[in-house]
Amino acid sequence: MSKNDSGFCALPFVQYSTYNGGRFRLCCMAKEPKELVNQEKLGIDGTWNHNYIKDVRRRMTAGEKLPECIECHHLERNDIMSSRQWENKVWADVIDDVVAKASVNDWEIDQPLQFDFRLGNLCNLQCQMCNKEASHLVSVERAAMVQSGLGANHPDWDGNIANKKEALLQPGIEWESFERMLPYARKIKLIGGEPTVATDMFKLLDIATKTGHAEHIELSFYTNITNMQDRWLDQLAKFEKVIVNCSLEGMGDMNDYLRPPSKWDSVWKNFDKLVKFSDTKEGKRIKPRVTTVNQLTNALHTTKFWKYMHDYQMESNRGIGMSSNQLVEPNYYSMAYAPDWLKWEQREQVLEFLDSIKDSPHFKQYEEPLMEIVNFSLDPKHKYDPKVIQQYITVTENYDKHRGHDINKVSPEFSRLKNL
Repeated sequence: MSKNDSGFCALPFVQYSTYNGGRFRLCCMAKEPKELVNQEKLGIDGTWNHNYIKDVRRRMTAGEKLPECIECHHLERNDIMSSRQWENKVWADVIDDVVAKASVNDWEIDQPLQFDFRLGNLCNLQCQMCNKEASHLVSVERAAMVQSGLGANHPDWDGNIANKKEALLQPGIEWESFERMLPYARKIKLIGGEPTVATDMFKLLDIATKTGHAEHIELSFYTNITNMQDRWLDQLAKFEKVIVNCSLEGMGDMNDYLRPPSKWDSVWKNFDKLVKFSDTKEGKRIKPRVTTVNQLTNALHTTKFWKYMHDYQMESNRGIGMSSNQLVEPNYYSMAYAPDWLKWEQREQVLEFLDSIKDSPHFKQYEEPLMEIVNFSLDPKHKYDPKVIQQYITVTENYDKHRGHDINKVSPEFSRLKNL
């Protein structure tokens, strides 16, 4: 039985993950386990070989599909490469040996080869599609909206905190164990909040670069690219390889609407600086990547934005990765519940754009993530749900009232959704 045809995933064998607030998940895609694993109390050592994780390793090796991994299995049913499949491919050179050793050692493993660190929820943006675990400002804003009667009847609006300091969730790095394990690490992932405003990101970069271990580590992280420092670029250049995933949902007014208080002109200036630095001798190890979340608000804007990106690449001859994420939660932003006309208009835009660049040297890197958007939206199991769409309308109008915005200026199709 092939690992990719089963429930097997390499991550519980090679990756140590943290989650903001001390709660544990196997990876960023996984659902939280029913069994409490308190990382803040157990530290890296106690968490890494916890009975829950050892049992996961045993069950996955037997081919069992775990309920925690439902999101990956959902993507796979839609012919979209899941994180599980990708990680199995990435770790193919070592995973058989790691599993074999674990199987005769009560499923214990000496240490992780990869760290996936959440650096707390400190963030300088309050994106509508975000949540309190990833941005303390989202928590503050939503708490204020609830108090003023503009809240939503949805789980992600429960438990928000109006006080900025109280809304902060602490990061989950246990430094003593991490520094001891660093010499054997191959990869590190960093996610916030916003990593570039987290002091722990720079502490980690300092440790890795000053000890020289950055030279054997592949670093990747997600950033809203609002904060650009020369010191930061200099440190990134010392790693074996760096993937900077820039979260960009659109250009101009669409960026400003979805990701306040960021401003597109400043974001683009920073992105252009990053790309140009990656094209120098010093920055050649850095790979910029654009990640766009497929959601209701930008559904008919994505191809326009990606055309902008493609034109930029063609004019500057820069190497930029392109990827898409399919928003699932909050479900009222998800294209899974959109009406058919919106899904098909999105599809037509994508196909028309891809046809226009079919002779481009960058065609393949655009085709795959854009067709993932189409396949997700048009999944036969995804049905239009008027109740979910009504919640989207209500939440959006409440945000507009609170912020003084107008969605119709960036997403004219909103009025058609409202009049269904």
